[in-house]
Order: sequence, then C-alpha cells, then structure tokens
Amino acid sequence: MALASYCGGCGETPVRPECLNSFRRLGLVKVHWECWSECNLPCEFCYRTRGRALSTSQGKTLISSVATSGVATLVFAGGDPSLRVDIGTLIRFAQKLALRVEVQTNGHHTPKEFLEALQSVDQVGLSLDGPNASTHDAFRNKPGNFDRVISLMEQLNQLKVPIIVRTVVAKGNHESVHLIGPMLRRLKNLVRWSLLEFSPVGEGYRNHSLYELDRSTFRAAAEHARIAFRDAGKIDVYEAEAKAGTYALITPAGDLYGTALSTVGGFFPTIGSILSEHLSDLASKLPFSKTSHLKRYGGEKGAVRGKLNDG
Repeated sequence: MALASYCGGCGETPVRPECLNSFRRLGLVKVHWECWSECNLPCEFCYRTRGRALSTSQGKTLISSVATSGVATLVFAGGDPSLRVDIGTLIRFAQKLALRVEVQTNGHHTPKEFLEALQSVDQVGLSLDGPNASTHDAFRNKPGNFDRVISLMEQLNQLKVPIIVRTVVAKGNHESVHLIGPMLRRLKNLVRWSLLEFSPVGEGYRNHSLYELDRSTFRAAAEHARIAFRDAGKIDVYEAEAKAGTYALITPAGDLYGTALSTVGGFFPTIGSILSEHLSDLASKLPFSKTSHLKRYGGEKGAVRGKLNDG
C-alpha cells in the first residue's frame, strides 16, 4: 500500500526534513512521469524511454513520493497513458494527494474510462503537427490520428477541460504549421499553443536527418504561425537549447532524469530511482535551472504549492 507521505531513501521511518518538499525548495513545480512506455503511434522522433512499467501499487508509491517532494503538478506522459488500464485509478490517487494532474495523450485511444478520467484533470496535452490529415498523419506515421485528435479536442472544449496543444516544427510540416493557428483560435479551452523545435532525443537521435531544420527556417515558420494565430498570450516558441535544465522526468521504471545539455547515445542519463533513494539526494543531482523551469511553468494556474522556499 502506498503511503500518503513517502521517500524511498527514508523507508518506513518518518520522512526526513531535508527530503520533505526538497523538489519544491529546488524550484520544481512540475514533474513528468512516463507512466507507460508503450505507444500506439510509431513516431520516429519520440523521446520516450522504454522499459517495464510499474504496477498499480508501485505507481501509487511513486505518486506518493512526488507529492512528498512538494511539486504542484504531476504529468502522466508516455508512451501513451491511455494504454494503462489503471490510469483512472492512478489519476484519482494523485488528486487525493492534492497534486494537480496533467495528462499528455496522442488522442488515438480514448476508451470510456479514459475519457471519464480526463474530465476531472486540470489540463490535457495534445499533439497536432499539421492542419490536415495528410500532413499530421504522415508526421505521426498513423493514418486516422488527425481525425481522432480533432475529435478529442472538440470533446474537451465542450467539457471545458483546459488543453495545451504542442506542435513539433520540423521537416515535413514547417511550411504548413501556420495553418493550424486558425483551427485553434476558436477553442475556448486552449491554454497554450507550443511550437517546439525538434530535439534529437530517443528515436529522434537515430532519425535526426528526417526532421532537423536550420534555425532560421524554424524561426521563420514559427513567426509565420505566430502572425496567423493572432493571440500572443497563448502561443510560445520553444527552441531546443531552452529545454536544458527545464524538465524533470521519471522513466516507466521510476528513475529520475533531467534534460541536460547533452545526451548519451540519444538519451538523458538517469540519476537514481524515486522509489528507493532519498528525495534530497535526487534533488541535489538533478540537472536543473530554476529560472528556465519557472519561465516555462511558473505562470500556470496553481503551479506553485505554497512558497518555493518554504519547508
């Protein structure tokens, strides 16, 4: 049974003061958990980490540890979280521990239980990489995905569930990215449209030649999209270097890593298990920039659980 307050290094003893809220003191407000390594889309640029996923009980222990670390938001990422049959259970457990919950999904698999869970979360992240099926589906290597993303987007808009839409700007779609803007402008639930420069991580490390653009082409495509979107407050352009030190992620098996300046064989090195090591030790080893992280997430509603420098 997972504990409401838990640190892997502290074990069954009370959590040490230096471990309690240690991520919050570092400045972390959001942690991404790749809760399911498998995916139903064969994207050739995916950053995901492969590995055996945790059981429901282990997942609850991980969530308890994240809550104990003091961060405000836990992101269920993947692979795709919709493929976890217990995703609703894990989401409800995180909410019980007062964590804000964000779910990132490719929108292809939306069984009834998953849709019901999405209605209760604070935010849903969706990927849209083209203004039509021919562009988006080719980019994602999955016929029919465009229609399913648009359908889920419409459902969440009707349900008033906030969404973030992410678009990877790369070869294959950069000339049509600006056409996505008018499609998103009418969505009342849109929090942000993020234009992301391709990063050679994971599958993208092997296939970088298929996606990499020179910086000037990326910036030109992003500026074209910004003008077409006409809502400066809801669009951001994220270049590859800005990702360094910004993200804290947990692998399917529970190992923590950060987005460092460079990768090893296409992956960011892990620094230790959140299930078995002291939270304070993990905080001290995480490659992290409070400035970059808060620039990315500090403005989100409810992002900070209390003051960043408190206990």
